Amino acid sequence: MKRIFFAAVLMVGSYAASAQISKGQWLVGGNASFKSEKFGSSDNNKVTTFEFKPDVGYFFLDNLAAGIRFNYSSSKVKSEDKANTYLLAGPFVRYYFLPAVQKVNIFVDGTYGFGKEGQDPKINLNGYEFTAGPAIFLSPNVALELGISYQSLKYKDISDRDNTFGVNVGFQIHLGKAKK
Repeated sequence: MKRIFFAAVLMVGSYAASAQISKGQWLVGGNASFKSEKFGSSDNNKVTTFEFKPDVGYFFLDNLAAGIRFNYSSSKVKSEDKANTYLLAGPFVRYYFLPAVQKVNIFVDGTYGFGKEGQDPKINLNGYEFTAGPAIFLSPNVALELGISYQSLKYKDISDRDNTFGVNVGFQIHLGKAKK
């Protein structure tokens, strides 16, 4: 049943647009990442992190989109009771390097976000992220994206930044009428 639903979404989406990355198109999607890391020699020092980043954008020029992105992250240390979460929101800009007719394209993406971390008291934070990688178009308007990213977060009243390299997997759906 899930396969049939996914196939139907791809088919409907492929008729909704056919210009991929042209001016006037909309971009809806996001990516997710998961990591598990262990520090020290104890199993209690294991950290599991899940991150989800949905976004909505608009192509103001061919190959160039801008919009808003949200970043939800949840990290749990095995030895602690509560997960540490944050939510950021902010603008993003994305550029595709190859013409729209390509089945595989290369993109670069930059975003800046601000928000809060924690339960009580909440801590203000802001950060930026750069991502690059291939966008593999499964249909004229649905792309599977694989990205390598660098993220830097700054917490209020803490002088150091939290810098992370990562790998992301996501989907983007390109909506709108094709150019004639």
